[in-house]
Amino acid sequence: MKRAITSTSILFFVILVFIVTNFSCKKDPDIQTPESIHGLWIGTYTVDGQPGVGQQYFSFVIKPDGTLINDTKSTGQQHLNIGNWTLSGNSFSVTTLCVYGHSSNIGVQETHTATFDSNNGTFTNGIWKNKPPLTGSGTFSISKVE
Repeated sequence: MKRAITSTSILFFVILVFIVTNFSCKKDPDIQTPESIHGLWIGTYTVDGQPGVGQQYFSFVIKPDGTLINDTKSTGQQHLNIGNWTLSGNSFSVTTLCVYGHSSNIGVQETHTATFDSNNGTFTNGIWKNKPPLTGSGTFSISKVE
C-alpha cells in the first residue's frame, strides 16, 4: 500500500535535516564566552517596512553550546527560529531558520547582529535582516531575564 507524502512530513524532514547538519558540531572548547550572555533575553523588535505595526515581542534563549532559540510574535502569531550564535570580541551574530509560524515564513533565514557589553551584560544596536532574496529588516532590543 502506498502512503501519501504530506506537507507535515516534508516539514518534519526539513527540520530534522537542518537540526542534524547545523547542531551536530560542537563549539570549540578553546573559545570562551562570558557566562552573562547565556540565558533568556526578552524585549521587542520593529519592522523597517511596517512602522505602523509598532513594537512586537522578541526573545532569545542563548545556550552555552552555541545554539539559540528565537521566539517572536507578529500581530499575535508566534514564530520560532532556531540557529547558531557567535561572539567575537563584543560583536554578537546569529543565523536562524524559521521552523514555526505563518506558512510564508517557514524556511526563512534571518541574521541578527548586536553589540554585547560584557561589563554590563547588555546588548545594544540590535539589527535583524532576512537573508536574500527576502529584504525584511528591522531592529531589536532585549534585556536578560534569567
